[in-house]
Amino acid sequence: MTSDTVRINAVKPASRSRSRMSGSVSTEVWTVPALVWMVHWMLTQIPATLAYHFGSLKTMRENPPRSGVYEPDFGPDSRAYSNELPPLDSLSGIAHWIVEPFRNWDGTWYMLVASDGYDARLDATSAFWPLYPWLMDLGSRVTGWAPETIGYLLSNVAFYFALHYLYRLVTLDFNVSVAQRTLWALALFPAAFFFNAVYTESLFLLLAVAALYHARKGEWFLAGAIGLLAALTRSAGIMLLAPFGILILQRYGWSVRRWFPNAFAAALPALGPVIFGWFLTTRNLGFFDWADQQWQWNRFSATPWRTFDCALNGCDAEVRFISGTTGETYVQPIDWGWIGQLFDNLNWTFVTSSEFRFRFGESHVLELIVTVLAILLVLVGLRMVPLYYTAFVIPALIVPLLTPSSVNPLMSMPRFVLPLFPLFVVAALLIRNRTAGWVQAVGSSCLLVILTMQFALWYWVS
Repeated sequence: MTSDTVRINAVKPASRSRSRMSGSVSTEVWTVPALVWMVHWMLTQIPATLAYHFGSLKTMRENPPRSGVYEPDFGPDSRAYSNELPPLDSLSGIAHWIVEPFRNWDGTWYMLVASDGYDARLDATSAFWPLYPWLMDLGSRVTGWAPETIGYLLSNVAFYFALHYLYRLVTLDFNVSVAQRTLWALALFPAAFFFNAVYTESLFLLLAVAALYHARKGEWFLAGAIGLLAALTRSAGIMLLAPFGILILQRYGWSVRRWFPNAFAAALPALGPVIFGWFLTTRNLGFFDWADQQWQWNRFSATPWRTFDCALNGCDAEVRFISGTTGETYVQPIDWGWIGQLFDNLNWTFVTSSEFRFRFGESHVLELIVTVLAILLVLVGLRMVPLYYTAFVIPALIVPLLTPSSVNPLMSMPRFVLPLFPLFVVAALLIRNRTAGWVQAVGSSCLLVILTMQFALWYWVS
């Protein structure tokens, strides 16, 4: 534990003598997140809008991979899952400028589920958890706006309240300075543009942090209910059971009789997969299709060390193909060649070409760097953060390493770590020097802008 840490005890209401002293703090829990949110929004929205409306959508792809041979891509008709999904319609009004750049890739799936529901004719939809598209559909019915517009608003509003709850949670366990640095580290992370996008990251972060905040305060039934909503938003929501269990033990000890009735509330996230599985059966899909359909993203089972070996050196993996057959395929290792290309062609024309931007996105170097950094932060943070923080991070970090994809063994890891806020708490604890903090913030912000523009133009990021 560090000098910034507050020892975990039951949180008691503040006395009257402390109410005035806490006045400024109560204001900061709203104003500091608002400032961070606004800076983050400008750093992502402005580049995304400019890139999408004045740049060129991805027009070339390398085929076969690593061959150096490029062929025309979908360009303006780009969409996820090849041509299985319908083309995207142009939005009207301000949504044309601010929403369209952030509805790419998985956003197309959430729009499809929100519009048409879960469909046995396109069983891959069952891989996308229901709360977010349900809210998109509800908002669209109430307002008449497009589902992706509702998704964009939902993500951005949820991100503000996620920052608010995160500030409150971190100040329970650390001081205000650590809470502020945590918010900046999270909001300026290079892949943080997903918090703006039609993705579940913002909503899941809000629900996970809010659930842990109320559990930390001993408000178990509220924590459990919010945790259940988190488990209906992402499969990782069920992993709240681990930090909930740690907090139950820390508060009530090993006397089983003292656990109840709060243990019932703490177990509510376990109902998330049950409810979703049951709902899928009502749509002629399988109860476990939320897990079984992951094969459509070329996922296979492996140990974490084999996943890293595949990422670094390449490997043969047995996967199920779209045709329904199973067979071996070669998993391409990470591509470092784009770095040499960059230094050999340091000019604007090359750097902005579709060929280079495609190779940069498909190199998967970002996924490796983020994964290794996340593991290092977990190890360093073992003695720096409360145990329930670590219990939240480790399962969510290990599971993707057990189910790599033959497309990229570390696929989506920069996005998966975004809701793992304890990693950013550890970063905040490590970076105390003001100058070092500014250097890190500027560097991270530059990467955030670059990756946001990549995403807006349909290049792969995570």
